[in-house]
Amino acid sequence: MQPLPDGSAVPRFRTCLNHSDLMPAVTSQNIRLVSGLVLFAFAATHFLNHAVGLFSLEAMDEVQEWRLVVTRSWPGMIVLAAALLAHAVLAFTKTVQRGTWRLSSWELVQIATGFAIPLLLLPHVIETHIAHALFGVQDGYLYALALLWPKAAWIQTALLLLVWIHGCIGLHHWLKFRGWYRVMQPLLFVLAVALPLAALMGFVVSGRAVAALLGNPGMAEQMREVTHWPSELDAKWIALLQVSAQIAAVALLVAGVTIIVFRHVASLAAPKIAVAVTGGATVQAAVGPTLLEIVGSHGLSLQAECGGRARCGLCRVRVDEGAETLAPPGHAERAMLAELAAPVNVRLACQIRPGAPLTITRLVGGQREERVPAVDGLQAERRAVCLVHVRVRAVATIARDRLPSDLGFMMNEIFGAIGGAIEARSGRIDRFLGDGVLAVFGEEQGAEQGCRDALQAIGAMDVVMDRVNEKIAAEIGRPVELAIGAHLGDIVVGQLTLGRTSQVAVLGLGTEWPALLAELAETRGWQLAMSGGVATAAGLVDLDGAMRERLADPEQGRELDAIGVRRARDLAVVAGTPPARSV
Repeated sequence: MQPLPDGSAVPRFRTCLNHSDLMPAVTSQNIRLVSGLVLFAFAATHFLNHAVGLFSLEAMDEVQEWRLVVTRSWPGMIVLAAALLAHAVLAFTKTVQRGTWRLSSWELVQIATGFAIPLLLLPHVIETHIAHALFGVQDGYLYALALLWPKAAWIQTALLLLVWIHGCIGLHHWLKFRGWYRVMQPLLFVLAVALPLAALMGFVVSGRAVAALLGNPGMAEQMREVTHWPSELDAKWIALLQVSAQIAAVALLVAGVTIIVFRHVASLAAPKIAVAVTGGATVQAAVGPTLLEIVGSHGLSLQAECGGRARCGLCRVRVDEGAETLAPPGHAERAMLAELAAPVNVRLACQIRPGAPLTITRLVGGQREERVPAVDGLQAERRAVCLVHVRVRAVATIARDRLPSDLGFMMNEIFGAIGGAIEARSGRIDRFLGDGVLAVFGEEQGAEQGCRDALQAIGAMDVVMDRVNEKIAAEIGRPVELAIGAHLGDIVVGQLTLGRTSQVAVLGLGTEWPALLAELAETRGWQLAMSGGVATAAGLVDLDGAMRERLADPEQGRELDAIGVRRARDLAVVAGTPPARSV
């Protein structure tokens, strides 16, 4: 079990797996994947056969004979035909059922190439495989190259590239979440470029060789006899079949577009359900599309790198209300959630189709608007300012066994809350420290107001971290806690320039005290450790329940009074009236 912020336990999907969950499931997605792999293997061996043309026509035919033993056998033809039909039907069905067309560039390329391939492939299949089956044509490389070179060379080149791009995109987005693939990716990329390049070069070399042979009338006549070249009547039938196939492909494309338009119009008129996103808008959506499609169609941010195939886990959301109305997770979703050790109230947005009102919280994703604080420029001067060091406790626990995207999301949530509290109280984030930040208060308002602003900001951090923990504490296994040090010191503030980057920063001695105070707070189990000067400047004379200690700096041989506070939200700080800002 995994504790929530309130101490209750949430069961994890990992504990719910049984032996059947580890077995491959027969789903439309898996069938589309397996059929795609079969077709990709066929295309790769076919392109390798093309590449052999760099050596000789005889070598091409010899390699083809070995390939045809498999592809022209009854089992081979059945597997290929079934793979082609299944892949085309399932891809067409998935495309027309999409609930949104706000897709990533790779998905759009995948769809475009998928619909373009049949228009170029079907005529080639008819004049080779079908001609062989119906009219006894020996459709070896001699026959095929005589047909294609040079008048249809560009069509064959385009077909080869479209097939290869379509297959490589699908293969990449299937494998990219596997560790070994990330290691092998540079080598595989080289192979992915080298194979079609070699195939095209082999096609050009062998095509020219065949064209040279056919320049001799005697050789041309002999070639026609050897290949059982189609008669004039047979050629007309082949041309008719080619045109018919292309018309059918175009008609299917038009039908798909019609279905998509009809579904869109129907969704506009259909009854709507409310989908509320915590921290975002409440959208009205039709029943049918996945939650990922609903969120995407309304311009809301939700990460997904696998195209809705339950492979990346980045689109997971916590279902706060309406979970009982959703269908239980399928095999692919259960496996992914178990791998991520997700609680039972977490689902993949790409796999659920809301049929009733739903309230969700995004667990990964949601781009935060970048805010850059305005700071008046200066060269260098000494100022009395309040420095605050905010450290996130147990960063190693947060980062352990975490996907990079998950870690980035969580740390952005934490530092976003911290930064928002700092900037809302006239503070400035001076630097990022890996596990925390150093903030400056009172640069313009003066030391006393700066200390009051700093303590108010620290109290606000304590409160806002409750909301952050509502999102991520269950994922981490414990609430995120802060250790904070605050110190009032006479610090040099100056313009620091590094290369092309220039910013205002605190410089020199005195900046180490906030870090030592934060370390003391973490050691003692306090949330805040502040120097006595901060408490005095902020007007905190009588601190009930505060702990006091002498803190030494062993490197400088200095000491100061440290005051420990368990919860910063309990500090009663009077806002005061800051002086007017200079213009």
